[in-house]
Amino acid sequence: MPEMRSGECILETTIKTMVARRHWCFSALKLCLLATVVHHAQGVMSRDPVFLAEIQNQTVSEGRNVRFACRVDNLGSHKVAWIHYENSAILTVSSHVITRNERITVTRDKHQKTFYLHINDVRETDTGKYMCQINTASAMTIAGYLTVVVPPDIVDQESSGDVIAQEGNDIKLRCRARGSPKPTVTWKREDGQHITVNKSTTVLEYEGEVLRLSKVSRMDMGAYLCIASNGHPPTVSKRILVSVDFPPMLWIPHQLIGSARGKTVVLECFTEAHPTSLNYWTRGDGNMIYDSGKYHIENRIGNPDYKIHMLLTVRSLTELDFGTYRCVAKNPRGETDGTIKIYDSGPPPTTVLPLTTEAEMFEKINNQIWDRSENRTRKRPNPQAVSGQNGDEEENVIDQKPSLNLPAVGQNSAGWRRLPWRMDLPVLVTALYLLGDHF
Repeated sequence: MPEMRSGECILETTIKTMVARRHWCFSALKLCLLATVVHHAQGVMSRDPVFLAEIQNQTVSEGRNVRFACRVDNLGSHKVAWIHYENSAILTVSSHVITRNERITVTRDKHQKTFYLHINDVRETDTGKYMCQINTASAMTIAGYLTVVVPPDIVDQESSGDVIAQEGNDIKLRCRARGSPKPTVTWKREDGQHITVNKSTTVLEYEGEVLRLSKVSRMDMGAYLCIASNGHPPTVSKRILVSVDFPPMLWIPHQLIGSARGKTVVLECFTEAHPTSLNYWTRGDGNMIYDSGKYHIENRIGNPDYKIHMLLTVRSLTELDFGTYRCVAKNPRGETDGTIKIYDSGPPPTTVLPLTTEAEMFEKINNQIWDRSENRTRKRPNPQAVSGQNGDEEENVIDQKPSLNLPAVGQNSAGWRRLPWRMDLPVLVTALYLLGDHF
């Protein structure tokens, strides 16, 4: 019995040892399998493609060349494609160009990690998002944006040309501009004057593609400039000429002109008309006047040029030249005329008595009057005081009586002259009496 128990103990110990070793083996196997799985997973992860950098957005002017770069690592057997997002168009795959656009090419660097998309002679239609895509199970994508800057340009076919309107009508001017970014259109007058949009709105500049002018007048006539700009030179402009038609109007500064025979006179008429009027002169009987030795005709263009200054020079006036003259203005919108009359103002003075002679004559008359007068109560007036040469007239009479102006004592070709000399009524009567004796 004791021997049997000893053998059972050895067997039990052996079995326990085997079980312990088996348990250890299973544990080691589990660790090995786990390590294998982890290593495999790490190997798989390390073989997936990755993007090494973002794609930079770019802004270029129309006509320039542009290049996008897509850097990829661990590409393996995967492929890289370039796509234009807005057009939903595949441009390239790997090193092959798919699109038919000859301006697009693709290249790779020497390390085979960077894919370059080239777009030559870029156009406004090339604007948009460009994606670099890797064909993994779930596509990997990054993108860059291309902005194509286009300087402003005015589309003549969609813009107004020169405009002609009748006074009082409305005008609409259009200036269509294109570019990227969209241009701003500003209107100005070429002469620097304000733009009258309507009766209540007057501006130096107007912004917008369409300019509406309400009830235009001749003051609105002229050249208008539409200027397109978008911050990228050059700025462009278009000149639109606005013409306002209206019938002729006349202004005559002097309708009655007096002149002596043998003199030269100039007749004036101011006219406004558009289109430019036909301007001419006639006599009162309707006979047209032409340039000659007797007449000289001149038309001076004013500012603005719808104003005309009509001039008619009549040389060496004779009796036949006195009378009525007509200035006439005609255009397709109407006709108007005005009259000017030249009258004979008499022959010009030929002899003028000197002032000193007149003073001596009046001194002699005064002496005769006072020598023969029976009224000695009055003081003899000072001629200078009487004529006002030394200021206010001296008070030389005892009682005031009515006084009259003495008629002129000399006569010339122009008729009797009245001199500024005053005399009391009795003295005047005495003077006339004495003069009657002498003449």
